[in-house]
Amino acid sequence: MYPQIVRQLLLIMHLSGLILMVGTTVASFVTFRAFTKKFYLKSENSAGLLQLLLNLDPIKGIGGILLIISGIGLTFITGWVFLHMLWLQLKLSLILLLPLNELLVGKKQLKQLKTAFFENNPDNATLIKIAIPKIAAFYTIQLMLFLGIIVLAVLKIS
Repeated sequence: MYPQIVRQLLLIMHLSGLILMVGTTVASFVTFRAFTKKFYLKSENSAGLLQLLLNLDPIKGIGGILLIISGIGLTFITGWVFLHMLWLQLKLSLILLLPLNELLVGKKQLKQLKTAFFENNPDNATLIKIAIPKIAAFYTIQLMLFLGIIVLAVLKIS
């Protein structure tokens, strides 16, 4: 009885972490799109949207921590059985691509966008226009990775 309750609690924690990460990524993408529209219209509201976008990262981090802890717990409680299954190996590969994409593209481009936006330099508009498509591609890749992870978790292809 006890292992079953722990497993269910770990599953709740795992799904909560996934919801936090996916939801925050979707919210960030929507905020980024709104920022982009306001920026091109030269609206003063774009600064607030950019600040909101930058403030969403800690929530995504909390979701990631929940996912990692619960994932390790679930693996342990099931006796490491699922690690030999193809669907989990593929899922873990996609999971590893999430922070890699975040670190190599997302953080770098968002930092560049923030710096260019808040500094008073005439060349910054060009830097922002260069960063926007890269950030849009970053969010698209992240969302596609999440979709792949969810599909693999549900279908459990062998």
